[in-house]
Amino acid sequence: MSFAATLSKRVSAKQQETKERQVEGTKWLALEAKYIDTAVDLFKQRCTRAAQNMQCTVTVSFEVLTRDVPNFPAYSVKDGSYLVDNWGEGEAASWYYARRGASDPFAHGTPIQFAELLEGMMPKFLEKVKAMGFIRCGREPGTWRVKVEWRHPDEQPKNGSSNGNGSSNGHHNGSSTASAAPPASAAPPPPAGSPKRGAPPPPPDEEPSSWK
Repeated sequence: MSFAATLSKRVSAKQQETKERQVEGTKWLALEAKYIDTAVDLFKQRCTRAAQNMQCTVTVSFEVLTRDVPNFPAYSVKDGSYLVDNWGEGEAASWYYARRGASDPFAHGTPIQFAELLEGMMPKFLEKVKAMGFIRCGREPGTWRVKVEWRHPDEQPKNGSSNGNGSSNGHHNGSSTASAAPPASAAPPPPAGSPKRGAPPPPPDEEPSSWK
């Protein structure tokens, strides 16, 4: 076999390895979708509870919701960092290939911030919540909290918003309750008083006192 043929064979082998890692990454994406759907169902339960209490707004922490998601990854605190130490039904390598790319192999033991895992899900969770037709919906800056508002039964709908789909259009200017979540590639937003820049919002992310 010529040297050039050897190089071609090596390229082919590397392409196959990358493809296998990409397939591994799709396993995490499927599991992530299941986690998010469960969190959305839990969010609906919180909203229903609020409506039964004659409330028309609710603020719920995505991080808090994930505690009730079966087999959701867990974290431990090491030197002030919140690192994933239990992947539930998934694998660290699957998450890595789905979120950081499949060009290089995953090095087992690589520390992964719990906040980075949550941040990868947050935009998808928020997108599903916005699709529910709330008159206002948004993430509170620097937290995992999502605040929504629905129309009071005595309130007359305004022109152009009777279908309740104005949650992300025309309601967010000047209101922190409807600020869009940062892109998945952005660093997790540290809350006020975070011990160091880029550190995850310290779980647990407490919910408003009305939920305690």
